[in-house]
Amino acid sequence: MNFNNIEVTEDYGKQSSKADIYEPKFAINNNTKKIYVTAKEGNFLNKDEILLNENVRFESNDFSIETENVIFDRNKQTAKSKTRSLFKSKNTTISSNGFNIYDNGNKITFYGNSIIILK
Repeated sequence: MNFNNIEVTEDYGKQSSKADIYEPKFAINNNTKKIYVTAKEGNFLNKDEILLNENVRFESNDFSIETENVIFDRNKQTAKSKTRSLFKSKNTTISSNGFNIYDNGNKITFYGNSIIILK
């Protein structure tokens, strides 16, 4: 897989014994909302990007997303995942093979075979 010119191998989530940070907490901010980001652990890829591993959760007042591995860019306020993801909101559930949160959290693109359930 390739995220922004960073080569990531298929086993990129298996670095638990060599984590740089444990239980990291971040937020994606825009003018109208915050998306809180938590994980079990993380590894710095460079000064801005962090690979978040295990039980990665994005949560706002409007939705939540759960997955296992995410590259979070603190400077650009973006997050990308190529692992199985579950998006939930009041009336919508989306199961996908990853996602991209961009535009300060205003936009989310879902990857791969996605299942959308509308209530």
